[in-house]
Amino acid sequence: MAQEFSDAQVMKAIRAETNGPENKMLENLSYLEGKPQGQCAVIVHLSQLQAANRKPDYIRIAERAFDPITLAHNAELFVLGNFDIILTCPGTRVGEIDKALNIIRMLFQADPLIEKRDISGEELFSSWYDLEEDFDFFKESAVSSALEGMRIKLSSGTSAMDDETLTPKNLDQLARAFKKLDARPLMRHQSAVQIGANGQGQLLFREYFVSIADLRKLVAPHIDLLADRWLFQFLTTILDQRVLHMLRTQPLDDLPKNVSLNLNIQTIQSKDFQLFDQHVGNDASRFILEFQPVDVFSNIFVYEEVRDLLQNRGYKVLIDALQPLVLDYFDPSMLLADYYKIAWGDRLGGATRKDGQAEMRELIQSIGASKVVISHVDSEEAVRFGLLLGVQRFQGFFVDKLVEAMTQKAATSLKGA
Repeated sequence: MAQEFSDAQVMKAIRAETNGPENKMLENLSYLEGKPQGQCAVIVHLSQLQAANRKPDYIRIAERAFDPITLAHNAELFVLGNFDIILTCPGTRVGEIDKALNIIRMLFQADPLIEKRDISGEELFSSWYDLEEDFDFFKESAVSSALEGMRIKLSSGTSAMDDETLTPKNLDQLARAFKKLDARPLMRHQSAVQIGANGQGQLLFREYFVSIADLRKLVAPHIDLLADRWLFQFLTTILDQRVLHMLRTQPLDDLPKNVSLNLNIQTIQSKDFQLFDQHVGNDASRFILEFQPVDVFSNIFVYEEVRDLLQNRGYKVLIDALQPLVLDYFDPSMLLADYYKIAWGDRLGGATRKDGQAEMRELIQSIGASKVVISHVDSEEAVRFGLLLGVQRFQGFFVDKLVEAMTQKAATSLKGA
């Protein structure tokens, strides 16, 4: 039975997590209570989304929709542990806030929350407050969201009462540890296969990546490395350096025919990648470089420059971790990548049981079925569904078992020869 926490215990946990979004939001609340003039606030109730849509990647994209406001104006943004987003800013920014909210509505347009209204006809998706007139109402709602956010953290064991949050203060120490890291023991790999018309599979590429869970155990057992997306991304650029260094020290003949690497876009512009590129030489076409959508959209112009550079050298570019819901938000084919990974998740899998096949077929065909890799494949159902839509490339736990069977069959054939 899950432990229950009183409001007093939860508030104590919030105050203990001094750099947490809940505490920072409450500090901002105290400041605004004395100076509410000309200020407005919006609460985006993403905690009310269906569970399938409350995914970190979606929430990060929603958060970035407010960048034009938070980067250019005296605004504060907080993403709480229950996924609610709270924005406070000058009341003159109403038009820009509306624009950001419309982007988020488009992102989650398939969720019932977007259409829900209260008894007075107001949407349940977001709440607006003029702080000069409505401060008490805003305070009540904001504190309630903060308590719920921390209560979720406490129940799931992710509170700073157990783990230290990744902060600029401990970042330097971790960065030094990362720079000395031997990446070899932490490397993992997972295969992607292509299934032909005859039902036979062949290896498409083998993805190499570092196990974050093992990394944390090794260098930061008491720090939540994922607590701050941008600080963690800085650390992963150092991790990229270690992985590239490791690959430079081994002959290319020791690697699979086609290799996939998860890298930060910033890494491609570094000296480390230049040295790796020299090591690869004319074998650049053997390497597929995977980028996260959040990284791509944080600076689309840099992505386009890097993409063209890599493709001109012969590398292939893959956009990783596309969730089907995100496809409602933008046309990924405009990114002009060589491959796109779409995760087999609640909505993609649900298309086999609902009237969603036509929609998914349209989405996949807009990219080009030959460029799609369905990832997170955990069953034969996922493969059958992909094949129905013309997709031939798959990756995931079920594929691992297929590759193991293919390897055993090949070994048996060699013994019998």
